[in-house]
Amino acid sequence: MERGERGRIMSGDLFEQTYERAKAVVGQVHQLPLGRMSKKEFQRFAYACGDVSPRYVDDDAARAEGFPEAVAPPLFLSGVMGWEPGPAEEDLRPDGTGKSETVGLPLEGLRLMGAGQDIELHHDVVDGMDIVAHISLDGVDLKQGRSGTLLLVRVLRRYVDGEGREVLTCRESFIAR
Repeated sequence: MERGERGRIMSGDLFEQTYERAKAVVGQVHQLPLGRMSKKEFQRFAYACGDVSPRYVDDDAARAEGFPEAVAPPLFLSGVMGWEPGPAEEDLRPDGTGKSETVGLPLEGLRLMGAGQDIELHHDVVDGMDIVAHISLDGVDLKQGRSGTLLLVRVLRRYVDGEGREVLTCRESFIAR
């Protein structure tokens, strides 16, 4: 028996069922419109991360480096977990994630722990750019760890601009327990 959401005991059957549901949606793409990117948002991100390179916060400095204006830090798109104003605390999963982070992924009842990202930057994000995230389950494996059953989950997030150009690709891994 395993402990799952809110500490309830989960059987190996729940892991197996979740694994089978997840395998069935591998490759299905869910679109999540993030909306217009705001210079203020990515500048706040830069300050919060302690990465205040002039190219992120000052248009003139960015132009001096060859950018059209201040640009978003490279990890801005993949680093923001929730793009909506909420959710309310009672709508969060026990691991602190909201539903938008796992859109379309059948992981109910499991807690997620980040296990790394592989990021490819294709284009700079600038003020006013419209972004849509294309999210899909790239793969899932059922594993036995030292502390019990777990799922290794691989998520593909492709961020595209309003012209359909890929801006950033993020391959992300999670451990689900």
